[in-house]
Order: sequence, then structure tokens, then C-alpha cells
Amino acid sequence: MGAQQTDEQLISSATKSDNRAFGELFDRHSRAVYLYAWGAVQDARDAEDITQDVFETAWKKVRQIRIVDSSALPWLLVTARHSVSNHRRRAGFRRTNVLDEAALNATPDSDAAEELQWVRWEIGRLSAIDQRVCELCLIEGHSYREAARQLGLTAGALAKRVERLRIHLRATARSEQ
Repeated sequence: MGAQQTDEQLISSATKSDNRAFGELFDRHSRAVYLYAWGAVQDARDAEDITQDVFETAWKKVRQIRIVDSSALPWLLVTARHSVSNHRRRAGFRRTNVLDEAALNATPDSDAAEELQWVRWEIGRLSAIDQRVCELCLIEGHSYREAARQLGLTAGALAKRVERLRIHLRATARSEQ
């Protein structure tokens, strides 16, 4: 049995579409990436998703991986840090205020009904695509990937659109007060 290949050798092989070499790189470093992610998000499922994102990024950018002190791990951990930041940002976007019972049973003259009416009116003023984005992401709770797939967009483009919509709605709400 031959000597264990270095990370640099594995990456070199992976650039030539050697799945086995990339798998070995994954086996070597996935636990460290997972533990880093888990330490940041404190959730096993989210840590698994982040680890998957890191190695998906590594596969796509295998030619760009930088070796530091003969290891790819520093590059992978920096990528994990970015994935954790993205995860937190997405989680923040998904946080919503739950409608309380008063809002659900609002009468036409109540403050809650007026606010709900205002939100519906503001969303109705948006472009058709932005209305659909609101419907899928903010109302139905679809992930950005799912909504992007339905709308024929990238997840990044959809996330940017949602961010702009939230800023617009907040600014409009402030000006109404």
C-alpha cells in the first residue's frame, strides 16, 4: 500500500475530475469542518448543511483552493466561516413575527386589520415577480433554493431580491408612521 497522498496531491488529482481523490480530501477534513460549523450554529442538521455547502464549494472551486502549511483545511475553514455567515443571514431572513390571535381575528376597524391591509396593499404594488417572491418566501416559507428554482432564478439573486423587498417594506412602514 502506497504512502498517503498530501492535500496538494489530492487537489491536483481532483482538478482532473478524480472523484476518489476529492472523496479522500472530504474524508480527511469533513469532521473538522463539521465541528467548526456545529460550534458556530449549535445545530447538527445546520452543521451538516454547512459542511455540505463547504465541500460543494470546494468541488466547484477546486482549482482555487489554497494550500497553507501543506493543508487545505485553512481554506476549507474560511469557506465554512462564510457559509456560517450566509446561514445566519438566511435564518434571519426567515425569522418572522407570528401573527397573534388578535390579528387573526381582527375586525375591519381594528389596528391589526389596518396593518394587515397596509401590508397586503404594499405587496400588491410590487412587480409580479416580487409579489411571487413574497408569496413563496415570506408567506409560504419556502427556502430560497426552492423559490429560486420555481422562479428560474439563482438562490443568490433571490436572496438579494428578498433583501431589497424587506428594506423597501421597512422604509415604507416607517414613512407611514
